[in-house]
Amino acid sequence: MKTYISPLGFETTHIISLIVKHGIEKGDCIILLRPNAPDSRADRAVEDIKDLTAKVDRTITVDVAKIDHHDFGAMILRFMDLISSAAPPAPPAAPAGSKVIVNLSGGPREILVALTAASMALSDSIYKTTQFSDIDRELSEIELPHITRTLDKTAWQILDDVLKHEPTTLTAVAGRIGASESTVSRQSAKLAGLRGVEITPAGRKKQIALTLSGRVLLKCTTFLTNVRSND
Repeated sequence: MKTYISPLGFETTHIISLIVKHGIEKGDCIILLRPNAPDSRADRAVEDIKDLTAKVDRTITVDVAKIDHHDFGAMILRFMDLISSAAPPAPPAAPAGSKVIVNLSGGPREILVALTAASMALSDSIYKTTQFSDIDRELSEIELPHITRTLDKTAWQILDDVLKHEPTTLTAVAGRIGASESTVSRQSAKLAGLRGVEITPAGRKKQIALTLSGRVLLKCTTFLTNVRSND
């Protein structure tokens, strides 16, 4: 099964080229990313794609994800969720999961840039990445750089705990994850060096908060850990 993820404006050429090149069949899914603002031209583009896929097989689904383009960080995190949900780790002895094909072309620039960032963060989970050229009007496959960084168990626990309890302090984190304050302080300093957290004085204690990079790092590590646990 294949899952296509692509931005959509009101031009469908890049979507049609994508499914013609890589094929579309029973059970496949297309996820179209578009702004949440109403646009009759975009609505017609969605209907054109639905009409096309229905002629191939009515089990093909075309989902539309309405995106708030005002929050760049939130877009990246949402797109990471879409990618990881479309490529769940398969349990042992089970058939391979969905092949995720991300199309980095078309649609509003804000959505395209955020999708590119999310795709680079989860490049290991993407089967193919494509791009439709505005110059020669051809679809081509591109290779994404591998930039993900995995964390050890304690660093992951710190990020996960802060996400669930922020605003919080290093002392509180240590108590919840069952680690010494010195260990949490040392690991948090490393995370701060990666720009994954911000540490600020809070009286006699130190407060810790996640950054966007920390949220992305946590999602990457969680996804890769789930994949490895199912190998």
